[in-house]
Amino acid sequence: MSNLNKIVCLVTGASSGIGKQTAIRISNIADHVYILSRDVSKLEIVNDHIINNGSDCTIVPMDLTKKNNIKELAKNIYEKENKIDIVISSAGRINQLSPIGSQNEDEVIKTFELNYLSNLLLMKEFLPLLKLSSNGKFIIISSMYNAFKSQYWSGYQPIMTALNELVRIYAEENKNIRVNCICPSAVDTNFRNDIMPGEDKKLIFKPEQIAENIIKTILDDTIQSGEIISI
Repeated sequence: MSNLNKIVCLVTGASSGIGKQTAIRISNIADHVYILSRDVSKLEIVNDHIINNGSDCTIVPMDLTKKNNIKELAKNIYEKENKIDIVISSAGRINQLSPIGSQNEDEVIKTFELNYLSNLLLMKEFLPLLKLSSNGKFIIISSMYNAFKSQYWSGYQPIMTALNELVRIYAEENKNIRVNCICPSAVDTNFRNDIMPGEDKKLIFKPEQIAENIIKTILDDTIQSGEIISI
């Protein structure tokens, strides 16, 4: 198969939770999936699922907060694939919820670097590759503000609100690709366990359910670029 006809996809945060399940499900339509995380052993499990789905897979151990890593990755994928069709950014972090007076500024900086800055750099470095696709899409798993996230979320939600605005700007600047934020409802992941210990898991979604909705959203070409989508 020529590179022109291949569907090439990149998924960050692919070792667990929503990123893992989305990477596995996108391999049903993608010919090659690049999966990113710092945890190689977990990526190897995802790799096996993707291969079983009939797609090629490349494991990329990476710390996204190191900006030169993103630049080098984009260069390597360009040299191999000459394009990228779908980028799904699922990597993220959150520190323990606390009032502003108790926030650890170092933890807030780490959250900003991964949740916001790494996405800005992914947008920048992969833009030329997305433009080479006939149907380039950049999807970020994000979070939408609601009243529930008013108190104690100062180290996370303002960063995600800024990220959503960044997506809107990116969409306005680049009419030839589609970019969206997808904001899932409560999901049973390790990410959520850190901030909601003891929560009744029967009342929240499984990552598999959210991943199915993410794939449906990606494939729905009636969705406008720049939309912030709750699922």
